[in-house]
Amino acid sequence: MSKYAWVVLAILMSFPIWAQPKLRLCVDHYPPFQIVQGEHVSGENLVAARLFATLIEHRLEIVKSPNFARCLRMLETGDVDLIAGLIQQPQRMTYAHFLPYRPDSAYRFISDLTVADIYQYDALQGHTIGVSRDTYYFERFDQDQQLRKIVVNSAEIAMNMLLRGRFELLIVPEITIASLQKRFPQFEQRLKIHPYQFQEQRVIYFGVSRKHQLQIDDAKLKAVIDSAYQQQLFIHEIARFVEQNVDWY
Repeated sequence: MSKYAWVVLAILMSFPIWAQPKLRLCVDHYPPFQIVQGEHVSGENLVAARLFATLIEHRLEIVKSPNFARCLRMLETGDVDLIAGLIQQPQRMTYAHFLPYRPDSAYRFISDLTVADIYQYDALQGHTIGVSRDTYYFERFDQDQQLRKIVVNSAEIAMNMLLRGRFELLIVPEITIASLQKRFPQFEQRLKIHPYQFQEQRVIYFGVSRKHQLQIDDAKLKAVIDSAYQQQLFIHEIARFVEQNVDWY
């Protein structure tokens, strides 16, 4: 057994699960980060959050949401304790603490076959672009007031709108493309991925509600999760998930 596995096993055995306080995690369906299939929930964010709960000796409780925007509202009000997969922004810092766990993905653009190939950022001008509500992509794109953006509630809705011609381009994290191709059989025949991509050199965070009900003080929580991040424990968990779920990639 690896040193990493022994660390996790020792934590699991230190406190019986039935006696642990709960950690409420909000998830929506956003493969491969969060995969909601009926009562079964999996994904990269879930395995990272499960380790988060283990490290602080809490029992993970999953709260399913129809979309990401509602998860953010619940984090703000304290109806959930945690969201995984956030980009740190000043407005969000008013209601959440941010704790790191993985690097960000590159971002790509999808369109129907009639749109000319996009090789550089300036070529986005003049196109209508679908974006998910309350989602940050990369700074230049997010702050660009000249781009025509259409806000939708989820990636699932956005894909259906793109296929119906409601906008010309859709921006998505590159890591989600394989699962979109799997979920939408029309993808290969009707859509294409543009050459242009952009990746910020930044970290993706857990968002912990400032109104959380966790049975741990904020200083200790930060120390525990920062240490796990430095040891790459969350990356190890995500790598294991990827190896066991290659169909999502």
